[in-house]
Amino acid sequence: MSAILPGVLLDSNIYRTRAGFDALLEAEKRRGVARYADPFVVAELLAHLADPADPDYGTCRGAIYRIHARCNRGAGGECGILQDSESRLAYLVTGSSLPKHDFFTERARMQPHLLQIAEHVVEQKARFVETARRLKDTIQAVHAGANEEERKETMKRARRTHASAETRRGFAVGYVRAAFVNAERALPDPLPEALIGRVYPHIATAIEFEALIWEKLAFDGAKPESRGIQSLRWDQRIAFNVGATSNGRPLWLVTNDGDFHRAANAAGYSDRVLTRATYEKWLGVTPATASDGANKL
Repeated sequence: MSAILPGVLLDSNIYRTRAGFDALLEAEKRRGVARYADPFVVAELLAHLADPADPDYGTCRGAIYRIHARCNRGAGGECGILQDSESRLAYLVTGSSLPKHDFFTERARMQPHLLQIAEHVVEQKARFVETARRLKDTIQAVHAGANEEERKETMKRARRTHASAETRRGFAVGYVRAAFVNAERALPDPLPEALIGRVYPHIATAIEFEALIWEKLAFDGAKPESRGIQSLRWDQRIAFNVGATSNGRPLWLVTNDGDFHRAANAAGYSDRVLTRATYEKWLGVTPATASDGANKL
């Protein structure tokens, strides 16, 4: 019996890069992998098309064209836009998906809703920035009046706590609780340990990505307002795919972003996140000579 081929998602920078994309797509079709797109990737790109004056308008328009060429149902083979990760998590936890989220996914398939999508992206990033600022303020308050040695010792203890299994479990509990709230289901109190244990393997990479975000903010001096940090919240939603399956196929994520690789490795799913060069080698095509971000049209 032949091995089950994966369902493959590409990150936004792969779609943004024109060089070598046609060869990659043809190789995917020959190999028979399922070609999926994540709705958060689609929304992130569509948000830049709401305003033709957006400096990323041309690049993102080309990326959307490549998503369509790769994932529209008329392209042949198994392909399409996946259900969003939060809706899938709600179904995993409660048995109910989120109709409102499914509606957003449908809008991500239709460019006439560009303004609403752009507003949603801005709103979500603004909420993340505000949460990150509160974290920074809390850290400053804890350090108030402390000398240098005391601050170092406090941060050392905080790092140990952050790296602990208890912190990861806390993130998992938060996701499970949010799933009940989003699905408008009664929240069990306390949450059954069996439920947390059942869900955890499905969201382990997203949890590690969450930990990575707060590590950058709390310990590495990252600024909440920076474009890269804001993008991490969007990327964390995409990380929910790592370790998941769709239609019986294991999902792979192709990205050159080291944060995805780091989170997947920590979660035990290093084989589910591939660089573009590694993926193209597996497909049997010559890797694109342009790096991620180059030759964007």
